[in-house]
Amino acid sequence: MFMLAVDWWLDHWIQTNRSQLPQRTSKIFLAILYPVVASFIVMVSAFWISPFHSWTPLLQTYTIGAIIILACVKISLGLIFFLQFLFSKIYYGHRILLPQRWFRIGLWGAALVLIITLYGSTYEVFDLRVQRVEIKDKSVPKAFAGYKIVQFSDMHIGSQISDRYVRKIVDSINAQNPDLVVFTGDMVNLCTDEMKPFVSLFSEISAKCGVYVILGNHDYGGYLNWKNPKDSLDNNQRMLDIYQSLNWRVLQNSHIYLYHGGDSIVLAGVDNYYSNKKSKRRHSLADTKQALSGTSPADFIVMLSHNPQHFEEELTMNNPEVNLTLSGHSHGGQMAIGTEKFQFSPSRLTLRYWQGLHHEGNQYLFVNTGCGFNVFPFRVNMKPAISVITLKI
Repeated sequence: MFMLAVDWWLDHWIQTNRSQLPQRTSKIFLAILYPVVASFIVMVSAFWISPFHSWTPLLQTYTIGAIIILACVKISLGLIFFLQFLFSKIYYGHRILLPQRWFRIGLWGAALVLIITLYGSTYEVFDLRVQRVEIKDKSVPKAFAGYKIVQFSDMHIGSQISDRYVRKIVDSINAQNPDLVVFTGDMVNLCTDEMKPFVSLFSEISAKCGVYVILGNHDYGGYLNWKNPKDSLDNNQRMLDIYQSLNWRVLQNSHIYLYHGGDSIVLAGVDNYYSNKKSKRRHSLADTKQALSGTSPADFIVMLSHNPQHFEEELTMNNPEVNLTLSGHSHGGQMAIGTEKFQFSPSRLTLRYWQGLHHEGNQYLFVNTGCGFNVFPFRVNMKPAISVITLKI
């Protein structure tokens, strides 16, 4: 309804100011606007006719992508035209507020938005980078100095329409010659069946000490309306079965000791943490006490926790023995404005720790910005990434 209101405003603005606009350009604009409005209505109506989860990945990804790109372009136009309307009411008759000038500004602004969204959805969203991070801490066991952990996160595999990009991720992980590979949640968008076309590819990931996994909020199937609770439980079990077939160990509020050169570290993992402050509908599944039960204060502990709010709201307050936490979830907002020193991203509005390395007291947190994308194939100034975390003394 909001987008239809924007469409109405665009048409109203053109019709109201038509006598002062370039006639040919305004006619072309309206000739494009009306079919776009009709297409938009058809695409949105399709969600009501056929359940979204039954669509092919191609339709899911690029229908949503087209809707959001069109929405961004039209909203940018609508905002510019609405500003002209407000300013003309305040400064009526001022020459800079002539509709013809604002019309041109609007078209250039919309063109810029279109170029950015097309670039972000066709190039940068698949431009995988390798982040290299060093964790220097005196408590790292001597034998683990130089130990290499490769982290990947937030695949949202149901949005991938071919195995080319997934192949790129797998090859990049293996190229690092990792001691350990960890996946920090959100393998799927809606259900486990999204994984099936890519299982053989994932089976090629290898590391000296194995591959360890935790579940993210999307992995529980909570974004589908299951006919009965058993279907949801079966969906979860299928995911665990697939991970078992890949020989990837799932850490569900549990831990394991990893041995290397006569020393050891603890690798712990929790189920998804739902913020007590911001999520009133869902009870947190993370049980830190259970995950760390049986560990020693002298252990170097690496915690896998999908949501970085777990580090902020619980680990820094109650679990100072956790040395390093690896998280994902944010995707870095999939876009950012600024440089590496200061960036603004939509994720900043909801998450204190939304990307990169953070240090609080004697504890470290690293937030991976994800390999995939959630529904909309788009990234700008926030490339997908795998992270190579090297332990140092």
